Amino acid sequence: MLYLKSCPRCTGDINADSDTHGTFLKCLQCGFSKDLSPEMAARLFGGASTGRPIERTAYPDQNVA
Repeated sequence: MLYLKSCPRCTGDINADSDTHGTFLKCLQCGFSKDLSPEMAARLFGGASTGRPIERTAYPDQNVA
């Protein structure tokens, strides 16, 4: 996932990615990197890597699965 102009250091573009060591954010321009907690990674990528389901909010006319 790409976040445009989101780097706190240079206002460059941030790429969210993961590898065998975990999930992280990395700036494509300056190389700034930040590791993400498992909870934040689950919210960011929409998965439940922590084993707990993610709470979803529904609008009044929607059903939440």
